[in-house]
Order: sequence, then structure tokens, then C-alpha cells
Amino acid sequence: MERKIKLLSIGKKKAKTENSNNWAKTVERYAPDMYELFYAAGEKNAMKYVAELHPEIVLILPSILQSDLQDGLKLVKEIKKLHPLAAVFVNLGMVDDEQETFDAYKACGAYKCYSSPVSMDAMFHDMYVALNLE
Repeated sequence: MERKIKLLSIGKKKAKTENSNNWAKTVERYAPDMYELFYAAGEKNAMKYVAELHPEIVLILPSILQSDLQDGLKLVKEIKKLHPLAAVFVNLGMVDDEQETFDAYKACGAYKCYSSPVSMDAMFHDMYVALNLE
């Protein structure tokens, strides 16, 4: 069996079991048997996981980014500093100036940014492209 791709999701709080199960089902539907899923709650926990696991993909969820744009940009920079090869995907939820925000995240090292609602088809396609699987 081939090694699965490590996908680390980062949120603000510990994930509810129901949400984790739903996410696992979604990932399996779009990319069967491809990803090993991890979840980090909060920035400190996220940095620990990035340093230990070296995930190929990091997905930053809107819950951790709701405070301040600068905090989100700092998080992306720190992830890229610890693991430069990680493809960082940022799900922003809804933002006022979408293009300006996307540009700021990309300038800090994000591979791709999304606003709500996120197309799962597009996101999983982008993950394939980011890892040169297509």
C-alpha cells in the first residue's frame, strides 16, 4: 500500500466528533484512500503538528482566521517557515475585499485561498495540482 498524503486541518477549537466524521467522509468521497487526516486546534498545536508531521497539505479553516488578517498572515508565514514544502490552503469564509485578502495570503506563501461557499470539487482538484498528481 502506498503512503497516504498527510492533510492537516487547522481550526480554532477541538473538532467535534460529528464534524470530524463528516470531513473524513467528504475527503473519502472526493479522494478515496489518498489522505491521512490530522486536525490541530489553535496556533500552538498547529505549529507542533507541522513540525512533527511535515504534512504535504495544510488547510486553514475560517474559525482560526476570524480575528485579524495579520494573525492569519503570520500563521501562514510560520507554517511555511517550519515546512516550506507544505501546500497551504486557506479557507477564509466570507471576506470584504476578497482579491486583496487572497493576494496578501499568497504573498505570505499560501498556495490557494477560498471564500465561502467552497467548492469541494475545485479544492480537491487544486490539492492534486499542488502535489503534481495531475
